[in-house]
Amino acid sequence: MATAPSILVDPLIEPLPEARQNGFHVRSFRKNCVDFHWHFHMELELVHILKGRGVRYVGHSVEPFSDGDFCLLGSNLPHAFGSHPADRHGAEWTVAHFLPEKWGAPFWELPEARRIKKLLLQSQRGIWFDAKEARSCLKCFRDLQKLPMGARRLAGWLEILDRLALLRSRRFLNPAACPSGEPMDGRLKKILAWINENAPSNITQAQAARELGMSPQAFCRYFRQKTGKVFHRYVSVVRVARACSELLRKRRLRNKARRSRISSHPASIGKCKAA
Repeated sequence: MATAPSILVDPLIEPLPEARQNGFHVRSFRKNCVDFHWHFHMELELVHILKGRGVRYVGHSVEPFSDGDFCLLGSNLPHAFGSHPADRHGAEWTVAHFLPEKWGAPFWELPEARRIKKLLLQSQRGIWFDAKEARSCLKCFRDLQKLPMGARRLAGWLEILDRLALLRSRRFLNPAACPSGEPMDGRLKKILAWINENAPSNITQAQAARELGMSPQAFCRYFRQKTGKVFHRYVSVVRVARACSELLRKRRLRNKARRSRISSHPASIGKCKAA
């Protein structure tokens, strides 16, 4: 069986020239599904899933996502969203990328900007917002693309960040900041690799503790501190991710074989020659 997308695999660096040039860029997508793409970039990212469900990877966090998922992801924080293979009937999402450095250090020292600056620092852990409480933010986010390029759009973006900074219903996706350049704790990397390899089996927390030479109680505290999750819940999500990955792999192989048959069919070859 193919291994699932894993946080142990090095993420790809994704260049975002529009955001890098202007400091801010927003766009919406509408596809059959959200394609898995494990990557990171210098720019911060605000992403709202209007429609779709699957598995969300942010740093060390692995969680399901569904309609309304709303997250702020910090600079260089590895992340990916991948739809469930069974849910390929349409996905919609809006993403904004933001490069604070383009605005200059003096701007972020202004008293009016300090609340937003704190939010941006916290985003290194990945922040999930409750969509119901964030309704006004989401409306501003949807309307943002309707504004012409210029000061009004930048002002609208700052208003969104300021409103997000005031929201109380938020949750950090990682217990600590985990940028891509920071090496993963050796023991954590070992146990996550072990979980990823053995997740299909009926593994227990006691077995995982023995792998690290720890007592079950000490391992429980360690694992929750490092991942923000209890052991059995993390294993359940990894199993879902592995199943999704395997189904996607089989679908890609079927599609590849179908395209190969079509391209090698005599009728299609004749049409190519005629063209």
